[in-house]
Amino acid sequence: MQKRRLFILAAALALIAAPAAAKPAARPVARPAAVIPLEPYVDNDHLAFRGRIGGVQGLFQFDTGGGITVITPPAAEAARCRPWGRLTGFRMRGDRIDAPRCDGIAITAAGARLAPATTLVVDFSKFLPKDAPPLLGSVGLDAFGKRPVTLDISGRRLIVETPASLKARIAHATEVPVQVVWEAEGYAPSVMAGLDTPSGRVWFTIDSGSDGAVIVGKHVAALFGLDPDKKGAQPFDGKLAGGVPLKATSHVADLILDGNIGAPVLRRWVVTFDVAHGRMWLAPVH
Repeated sequence: MQKRRLFILAAALALIAAPAAAKPAARPVARPAAVIPLEPYVDNDHLAFRGRIGGVQGLFQFDTGGGITVITPPAAEAARCRPWGRLTGFRMRGDRIDAPRCDGIAITAAGARLAPATTLVVDFSKFLPKDAPPLLGSVGLDAFGKRPVTLDISGRRLIVETPASLKARIAHATEVPVQVVWEAEGYAPSVMAGLDTPSGRVWFTIDSGSDGAVIVGKHVAALFGLDPDKKGAQPFDGKLAGGVPLKATSHVADLILDGNIGAPVLRRWVVTFDVAHGRMWLAPVH
């Protein structure tokens, strides 16, 4: 009996001395490469961030519909670039823009280095309201190279993704079929989202620089039940390919493309672009 008590006591002491079972390690958070804070510019529909070029700090607009990154002549001077040559682009209403370029320009913001293949040098103050704060440039999706980037207008942030953070980001997002159109001799990517109509698929530019909710080209307006000749606002009730509803106020205009989806609509979603692979995902803002 004494031996049995000693055995039980030894077993109890062994249990007390044994280390507790290790808890499963928490999965590491997939952190992005950088998070660039955005701030309203002129109004709540236009966004800008603070960055640096050639040692000079200032504001840069972020514009997914701009295609190519543009800097001002003072910014080019700060970067010690003498503009050369010419690139030609067109705005959505057909306005032609010819401008010289600078290669090898780098913009830094929140620890991220943005390095577009080339930049246009344009005095675009004429495109801004008279009381608008001065800009050093307007940054497009071309500035991120092959890195995916997420735009969260409501959260006022621009997120440069890593492979791991991208995987986590799109796990609960809806992919929307897009095509990436490269303009200005292949330097300017425009991401176009598909919308299906009775006559076929049309393509609307994803344009965070536009303060119009939806702008529909006159040549496709009737496909959405819109009056092509009406000047005022009309309700738009469509659906992006992939099944995402698109209801908004729209205007019809004479465009050189099918349509444009602007900031007032984009703020409803967190939008992830993978330009290098021609993909885009939307997640609703909660």
